[in-house]
Amino acid sequence: MKIAIVRQKYAIYGGAENFSSEYAVQLAREGHEVHIFANQWVPLDLLNVHFHKVPALRLNSFFRQLTFAWAASRLVRRERFDVVQSHERIWSQDIYRAGDGCHKEWLERRSRGLPPWKRWTVALSPFHWLVLKIERAIFTGGGCKKIVAISDMVKRDIQKHYRVPDGNIAVVYNGVSLEKFNPANRALYGEAVRERFNVPKDALLLLFVGSGFERKGLEYLVRALEYLKGGEWRLLAVGKGDWARYLRWVPEKVRDRIVCLAPVRDIEKYYAAGDVFVLPSIYEPFGNANLEAMASGLPVVTSRCSGAADIVRHKRDGLIVENPADPREIAENINYLFDPAIRGEMGRQARQLAENFAPEKTVEAMARVYREIAGLS
Repeated sequence: MKIAIVRQKYAIYGGAENFSSEYAVQLAREGHEVHIFANQWVPLDLLNVHFHKVPALRLNSFFRQLTFAWAASRLVRRERFDVVQSHERIWSQDIYRAGDGCHKEWLERRSRGLPPWKRWTVALSPFHWLVLKIERAIFTGGGCKKIVAISDMVKRDIQKHYRVPDGNIAVVYNGVSLEKFNPANRALYGEAVRERFNVPKDALLLLFVGSGFERKGLEYLVRALEYLKGGEWRLLAVGKGDWARYLRWVPEKVRDRIVCLAPVRDIEKYYAAGDVFVLPSIYEPFGNANLEAMASGLPVVTSRCSGAADIVRHKRDGLIVENPADPREIAENINYLFDPAIRGEMGRQARQLAENFAPEKTVEAMARVYREIAGLS
């Protein structure tokens, strides 16, 4: 099939961007002709992957969103494709993959923790107004033939706000490379990474990976650190954002136990060094990092506000924080994992769960959606 994929950019620190790139590679390997429409992208050295530059004004988020959505919609109509699949909110596509979740739900959850004046600022933002307008056109105005939600949670959110019929939404979870993210990496890289950052051998190494710190719940994670009681620990946080803003909430007595890093390309080595992965997101459509950590054999502490909570079984594959804005609850779940026996068994169960999410399964599931769109099913 000749498939167009729309995504604004590729970045090493973006889970959604990484998924888009890896997914395109997998499609190409399956024999499909793939055309990527993006503003920024890292070239893929495959004969049947073609890149199309989409212009966008980068004056601010409003103009970037508006011009990209308009230009991408126009460019994909210039050629004939069997399927146009957008990972962005644009005006017209066959399939909209809601990898960023439901924007209306995110704004609703975000507003709960904001002062009144800030809520008005968000409500009057031209950017949010535009995103909601395009989102409504997609979900209720015939802006696509099929919606793909990346978790059952996202499907529920879309239906909650837009009353989309069941038949218009397919749930297809992301895949994860089971070779790249593997418990065997611990013996290869774990010790070297820990030595690099002076992590004691007997210390519990907590790992946080993610950008967009407000949505990922970094504030509440660092606030939780003063309630850890299990013993020696360190926090290794990897992502892009304003670290200084969030570190101000860290108690002075434990600031020397935290290492903050910019995004890295070899993130699998950092999973190999960790003992527990923590991502207490305020709103997370799924959280690819959760799946990468589980594939690496790490128990995860995620939140009920994450699509990963649909698949994680509490105290079996990982732990689920019911209220991610409660630092004490986050700490309580981390404290449970200071026991190495519990941690080891949960990590083994996490790896077994991740093995159900091989990239090939995602492509197979999407192929069924493609056949439905093309009238072949």
